[in-house]
Amino acid sequence: MYYKSDWGKAKANLEAFWKGEDIGRPCMAVFAPRDENCMRFPELHHGAWTGSMKDIADDDTESMYRWWTDPDENLNRMKFWFENTYFGGEAIPATYVNWGASAAAAFFGSPPGFNKTSVWYPAVIDSWEDWKWEFDERTNKWWNIIRDITARLAENARGNYLVGMPEFGNAMDNLSLMRGMDNLAIDCLEYPEEIKKAIDFMDAYWVSLHEKLYHFLLPVNEGGGVLPWMSLWAPGRIDQLACDFSSVVSPDTFREVCVYDIETMGKWMEYGMYHLDGQTCMRNMLDILLTIDCVKAIEFTPGAGSPPTYTAEYIPRYQKILESGRRLYLLADPGEVQLLCEALPSRGLYLCSFADSRRDADIMIENTYQWCKK
Repeated sequence: MYYKSDWGKAKANLEAFWKGEDIGRPCMAVFAPRDENCMRFPELHHGAWTGSMKDIADDDTESMYRWWTDPDENLNRMKFWFENTYFGGEAIPATYVNWGASAAAAFFGSPPGFNKTSVWYPAVIDSWEDWKWEFDERTNKWWNIIRDITARLAENARGNYLVGMPEFGNAMDNLSLMRGMDNLAIDCLEYPEEIKKAIDFMDAYWVSLHEKLYHFLLPVNEGGGVLPWMSLWAPGRIDQLACDFSSVVSPDTFREVCVYDIETMGKWMEYGMYHLDGQTCMRNMLDILLTIDCVKAIEFTPGAGSPPTYTAEYIPRYQKILESGRRLYLLADPGEVQLLCEALPSRGLYLCSFADSRRDADIMIENTYQWCKK
């Protein structure tokens, strides 16, 4: 692979990760500048890095719109990131359309608001009685833009980099935007059948569009699937399962409403990676997640204001995830990597970190062999 010369070794390690085999260390994605003259990206992983919008005037909405929606703009931006980045260990050069975590909200009636830092989707469902679910794949403006960007990324990808699914978002999180977080929390108690109807409608298209994109991208993805923001490849269908909305509801409501959404999406994929966001969700929802068959792996993000990834109170929960036979994915600062290697078994563990240089990235990865022995 052009942007990752050791892809063959990384692919073998990722296959071992999914099979539950031990490679002597965790799978490791370590990002660094490709050399001392390269651009230093501030994020641990790229995503839709918006620093390149600094020269756009705050009131230039046309240029902002083009930055997010033009296929060539997206391609050139991604190539710039690849050319400046060293992908250490199992890190992979992978890209996708990133309009935030809930792009499918646009498909179903919430027009996206593009700005210099993010994409936002306004509340549009005033009442369930008046709302009608509609989606036409042939004519939907926002789906067709995302499809065209994905096609442009794929056109240039084979042998160079990988292309993942656009991040459509799960039904409950999309609904929390379209209906409003507070309203949806109440609706879970007062209108559960309307919510289930919405999940059925949204997830049916989620599955249909994912299946089409999966087969379209298969030739450029080494016979598997990609979850780009986690720099994660799998030898089959993979995508993110999530429900950030669960942070505002009880475990009982999560079990009765949100799990239905998770399982509907999860049936499509062989390698379901659950994004567990925040201390509250870890504390209240983990035991329920460990009963859901389609959840094959769990990624934990502590969230703003919470203790960092390596914190004593998290370790027993990390161990519980691994002991269940699931994989565990953690975003770790460089100073946390040794502590996590010494506290957790390496089998089934994936750590994503960063370094100041290519040399530092390679040293970190090499050191994990010794840290894991302890």
